[in-house]
Amino acid sequence: MNKNQIANRYGRILVDAYDVKDISGILEGIKSFSKVISLSRKLQLLFVSNIFKYEEKEKALKTLTSNLNMTPQTEKFLKTIIMRGHVPAIKEIITASVNAYNEKLRKISAVVISPVGMERAYIDRLKSVLKAMTQKDIEIENKIDPSLLGGFIVKVGSTVYDSSLRGQFRLLKAELTR
Repeated sequence: MNKNQIANRYGRILVDAYDVKDISGILEGIKSFSKVISLSRKLQLLFVSNIFKYEEKEKALKTLTSNLNMTPQTEKFLKTIIMRGHVPAIKEIITASVNAYNEKLRKISAVVISPVGMERAYIDRLKSVLKAMTQKDIEIENKIDPSLLGGFIVKVGSTVYDSSLRGQFRLLKAELTR
């Protein structure tokens, strides 16, 4: 089983096993854990390696969870990931869990890439159009790419809407060469 399959299973387990109001706290705890172990090679080895016994890993996790003020649910979820040896897939698990959580809440995030920062009124208008298209609540993240000459690119899930000048020129070129 690959990392994405493993991650999708954990994402499903998270949204099915825990109350919706607890999931955001659990996700924040998992993100904190991931950040801490990514900064320490020794912690990575501890949680990934088979050299250390489960009891040693559990003791280290207990210390981390108390220092990072994690909930008991977060600790339980992380124990499962560690016990099953899936710590190398932690980033994928976070992504899949966030996606499953947003799906449960009927939310989706969109990334809007534009040459300059977008005004709030324009973002709100775009949000309402995307909400009508997807039938889900939309959270928009605006990224700035000065290499775009004009227009913008919207990424909603795996769908990309390219209304940038570069995208329009690409379409025009394809049409002319046909």
